[in-house]
Amino acid sequence: MNEDLIADLWTTFSEHIPEKHRQDTAYEYINVLLDYGVKESVIEGLMGVDPILDAAVEYAMDDETIGDSDEEEDYGFED
Repeated sequence: MNEDLIADLWTTFSEHIPEKHRQDTAYEYINVLLDYGVKESVIEGLMGVDPILDAAVEYAMDDETIGDSDEEEDYGFED
């Protein structure tokens, strides 16, 4: 998946997400991209698209658990 398409998807859909849910949605969006094998360089290329998405990218790139198979099962969802 190319960087422009990923950015356009976020820009299009984020406008329809209530402000109070955008940050959590951005984190989930980046995690899904990583789970589906989108290269980290492509993820990092999203910087500058949107400040909310920037924070999610920074968090994901700083997260030491990227690629750690033990952590992949914990998506932060609570029932």
